[in-house]
Amino acid sequence: MTDFTFNLPDVGEGLSEGEIVHWHVAPGDAVKADQIMVDVQTDKAVVEIPAPVAGTIKSIGAKPGDILPIGQMLAVIETDGPAPSLPSHGGHGDAAAKTAEPAPAPVAAPIAPDKPKRVLASPATRKLAVELGVDLATVSGSGNRGQVTKEDVRRAAEGGGAPAVPAAAQTAAPTPMPTVTIARPADEDRVEPLRGLRRQIANTMAAAWREIPHILTAEDVDATNLVAARKALNEEFEAEGVKLSYLPIVMKACVGALKRYPNFNASLDMERQEIIYRHRYNIGFATATPDGLIVPVIHDVDQKPLIDIAREIDALAAAARARKVAVENLSNGTFTISNYGSYGGSFGTPIIRPPEVAIAGIGAIKEQVVPVDSVPAIRPILPLVVSTDHRMNDGEHLGQFVSTIGGYLKDPVRLLSQA
Repeated sequence: MTDFTFNLPDVGEGLSEGEIVHWHVAPGDAVKADQIMVDVQTDKAVVEIPAPVAGTIKSIGAKPGDILPIGQMLAVIETDGPAPSLPSHGGHGDAAAKTAEPAPAPVAAPIAPDKPKRVLASPATRKLAVELGVDLATVSGSGNRGQVTKEDVRRAAEGGGAPAVPAAAQTAAPTPMPTVTIARPADEDRVEPLRGLRRQIANTMAAAWREIPHILTAEDVDATNLVAARKALNEEFEAEGVKLSYLPIVMKACVGALKRYPNFNASLDMERQEIIYRHRYNIGFATATPDGLIVPVIHDVDQKPLIDIAREIDALAAAARARKVAVENLSNGTFTISNYGSYGGSFGTPIIRPPEVAIAGIGAIKEQVVPVDSVPAIRPILPLVVSTDHRMNDGEHLGQFVSTIGGYLKDPVRLLSQA
């Protein structure tokens, strides 16, 4: 038998760490090669990490909620015969998820000296504890591995005190001091770790707002022709089973403007003092999920017809909400659109996603009274806002860029020249 040490691979683009979300196996479990072992939260998505070899899980290097650096021991697998030789970590996609490094002996899981011990409990149990106002740290677990169960939480919420300790634990440890469980008042503040997708959003947005000097401008776009164009296209696409939203048309309008103003389809490298003008038009779109915003990316929008873009948006949005979107569909964006209008919002201040240098926000189309040829008229108005990196673009550039997007949306037939 050989101990095979599997280190956390880089499953994204130069990641430095990942958060352990959920283990599908435990020490002592047998695993097959390519069997999913653990879910890991990266800065883009939850990635399933498969076992690189068949064998028995001997130990794991981190618990759910722990942040594990890339290259650190994820698990030790006891396998028959010599450990296979696999490439070191640092690849991408599925291949990276199977990367590992052999080691002569198992490595103990690192323990931060000042880090408080995390209560062992499933996500469902933790959710129940929050709902019932029970502090898991005050509850003794009766599970076979010492974990707190739902029954333990319910017993604590009812004032039943600590549950009976399993027989194995009674013989292995001295009699503990009595524990008094105090029910928390319903109006007491609740504190929980910043983890998962919300942690990634917090880190990314804080860095973006701290490092990028934002400037923005807004324009109210007369959407009369846009509304008519969408209606006509939906009549045509109905036979294909596709319902077109405004987003694919907005994407095409943004690409038309990006082609005219390439300094908005670019990236800044301040360390090398370089500007990278992107030759592809990969448009991200912010998608709301129960855990927070995810930004799937439609690659090469300039080369795809509207109906294909509409299908891809629907598929990626559904995958994002289920937290199943692939890493490659979250990468290499060059420009982003935030459609807060789908939730009824009119005006927003979209925050740029590094390393991009601009982002567009669109609000809900609403009828307003506006002057048309000096006469008041009721027209559908689309609020358009664009933020850009002031290190890359000035107000003059931004005004021209926004006017160009607005011009395409006011008269969508002009987009035919971009097809």
